[in-house]
Amino acid sequence: MIKKLKAAMSLMKAGRVVADPALWKTRQITSSVLVAAIWSAINAASAFGVNVPIDAETVDAIAVALLAGVNLVLTITTTDKIGV
Repeated sequence: MIKKLKAAMSLMKAGRVVADPALWKTRQITSSVLVAAIWSAINAASAFGVNVPIDAETVDAIAVALLAGVNLVLTITTTDKIGV
């Protein structure tokens, strides 16, 4: 567990990159599409009167946080140009 955490943190340094950036970029796109689809489905269900046990503001906050977090981490780890 500690080794994986250290390896993940080393990928956040400038000049370091994952072994297969194309695979990770594909995963980044997939995660963005999934978050958008789930967000849209929950908002559409609420608009059509389906009782979803979560309010719109919470759905929006979670969707934005997930998109920002995933895109930030995957953008940094798939390029050697930037880092933390």
